[in-house]
Amino acid sequence: MVMARELDITALKRGDRGAQDLFYRKYSRLVLDRVRRLGGTLIDSEDVAHEVFIVAFRKLDTFREGGSLPAWLFGITRRVVANARRRAAIRRMVGIDQIAEPPDPGLHADEEVARRWRRQLVLKALERLRPIHREVIVLVDFEDLSTAEAAETLDVSVGTVYSRLHYGRKQFAAALKKEVTAKGGVVPAGPLAWGEDL
Repeated sequence: MVMARELDITALKRGDRGAQDLFYRKYSRLVLDRVRRLGGTLIDSEDVAHEVFIVAFRKLDTFREGGSLPAWLFGITRRVVANARRRAAIRRMVGIDQIAEPPDPGLHADEEVARRWRRQLVLKALERLRPIHREVIVLVDFEDLSTAEAAETLDVSVGTVYSRLHYGRKQFAAALKKEVTAKGGVVPAGPLAWGEDL
């Protein structure tokens, strides 16, 4: 199995196709999940995730040996997402619509509608947060990183993570309540936030 191979950073920096393929396979799901959660509904997550890898391959020389590859990749992801959100805001101002998300073929129509509705509520609530709070919530509450891992990823202290998490969760709860209220106060059955694949 290709995934069992150890990722060779030196080969990756040299442009070795096998190492690039392994790097992409190993981190593509993580990057896509982070892009979805950090970018919200304003961006095309798959396009932005691919853009993250394009930037990462171009900037491999900035990765420090012995450093955390997921943390380095998160730094790139957060910058690419911020740029994509700015571009999306401009597109929204001039009236360019988003592309609709394809339905999940494994769900009945009413389940699919409910899943999309819950997902939109959570993503809209995440969009209301300041980026520093959104990042911490995504890492700790959605990706189940420890506060120490989140601190390393964000290059901040553990105390800063706790503080951002505290205020971010309060803001998220308020934003989610606002989104639910705006939708008539009714939430379809099913997991609303942490348990759902966003």
